[in-house]
Amino acid sequence: MLSARPAVSVVMVLAVLAALAACAAPAAAPAAAPAPAQQAPAAQPAAQAPPEPKLVRITMARSIGASIIWGMDQFASKYGLKTEYVAASTNADQQRNVQSGQVELATLGHHSPAMLADQGVNNVKVIAGLYSDGQNLIMRKGVDLPSWKDLEGKKIGRPPGTYVGILFTLAARANGVDLSRVNILDTTASGTTELQALKNGDLDGFLMWGPAIDTAVVEGYGYYPPAVDIGSTKEYGNGNQILAANTDFLRDRQTVVNFLKAYAEAADYYTKNPDKWMDVAVQVTGADRAVLAEAIKHINIDYRMDVSTAVNVAKYGAEFGFTKADQSAKVPEYIDFSYLAEATGQSVEQLTRLVQ
Repeated sequence: MLSARPAVSVVMVLAVLAALAACAAPAAAPAAAPAPAQQAPAAQPAAQAPPEPKLVRITMARSIGASIIWGMDQFASKYGLKTEYVAASTNADQQRNVQSGQVELATLGHHSPAMLADQGVNNVKVIAGLYSDGQNLIMRKGVDLPSWKDLEGKKIGRPPGTYVGILFTLAARANGVDLSRVNILDTTASGTTELQALKNGDLDGFLMWGPAIDTAVVEGYGYYPPAVDIGSTKEYGNGNQILAANTDFLRDRQTVVNFLKAYAEAADYYTKNPDKWMDVAVQVTGADRAVLAEAIKHINIDYRMDVSTAVNVAKYGAEFGFTKADQSAKVPEYIDFSYLAEATGQSVEQLTRLVQ
């Protein structure tokens, strides 16, 4: 019988060898550490929508001088403003619009401060000039007028109740004209009838504004008499249109100043670029471009205002019927150029005292 001992020895040897093999095997690599979690980017604040532009409404005539306001959108937008225009044919209509609050701003006449005072209006102030000249006497070619005194004996058309008629009368007196010897005929304010009368010889000259008077020049039968300029007197000046605001609007000082900055930039741009001015004026007035080119020569865009001449003209308000009494002492109360001074960097005195 075979012994069981050798079998047990073999088993033990095999067990020892297995244990040694296990010890000799390389250790398993440790498990890789999990990748750190990616941090979500911080949320960016939502972009704020730009503020809505502030609306500024302006009432004015469709005139050559006022066309610089009709064309100031591009300048107003720089200051966060949106302009809206309300056409009105007369200074009286424009005054009603601004006085009632239908608009923030209005163009008015150089003599309007006296009218505001006479009517007791307390919510409208003049804050800038607009333009001077642009209205004058035109004569028929072949009728010489070498001096003011030579008006005597001439047939001159004058539209009653207009500032051009007032300024002519005051300037003629200042230059020694005996108006009783001038054949003054009442005319309309349209210009069409007057141009025909001038061409036909029914009038030697007439008083009006552009583009009517400039049509006579371009068409070759009229001329501006160099020696007789109704805006040439120091006492009464050559004022024409100014810019007024209602006092509700004036409470928002920064908006008013921003508007006047845009306004001053527009005035400067169109004065230096008459072709661009004419582009706007053609759209606003419907006038012929050649006529506008002539008219622009005789209009002085100016955001200043000669207050002294407005005061002097106001002394004659009762005579000409635009006031019931002399309101000259009250005229300065209706003028506030502090906003324009802030907008332009000029002093109030520089803006309201003009040296001719």
